[in-house]
Amino acid sequence: MTELRGPRVLLRPFRPDEFDTVIAVRAREAAPAAVWEGASEDGMRRRLALSGTRTTYELLFAMEAGERLIGEIQARHFEGGMPPGVFELGVEIFEAADRGKGFGPEAVVLITSHLFGREGAHRVQVSTDMENAAMRRVLEGLGFPFEGVLREFMPTPEGLRDYAMYAMTKHDWETVGYGWTLRS
Repeated sequence: MTELRGPRVLLRPFRPDEFDTVIAVRAREAAPAAVWEGASEDGMRRRLALSGTRTTYELLFAMEAGERLIGEIQARHFEGGMPPGVFELGVEIFEAADRGKGFGPEAVVLITSHLFGREGAHRVQVSTDMENAAMRRVLEGLGFPFEGVLREFMPTPEGLRDYAMYAMTKHDWETVGYGWTLRS
């Protein structure tokens, strides 16, 4: 199983005692079906048990800071549903009190560098709600180019939402990513 360590963030497999926390967060936030595929609780537990290991669907990590679980990050790659070497990131910091402290950017740097350096990625993409200004600032600050708007992309209880698409190619990462520094 893989662990990725930065100065303040550790990406690691979920521990079984954390499964209920993640399931509760997913229920509270009514996560989009695209992320958890409307999975049953048993299905979510199976996915969490495989975290830290690349499966045919994803590479999923718990995000830890200060020796406590603060969120999750996924690198999704649907074999047969995405071209080889393309990964889609998903980032979730569970509590508002942990947002805006630099944990998200550090986690994105760790996983993106791992994907390009060890997993054969040639493209890492991230889509986020057009109104998610914080995530958009993170991606732009890390040098992920904005590629456009996915109109009426994400179904929500309020209706279809537009999403912004960002992506970094391996060439971009070799130019920009090598300059990333992780400070404590």
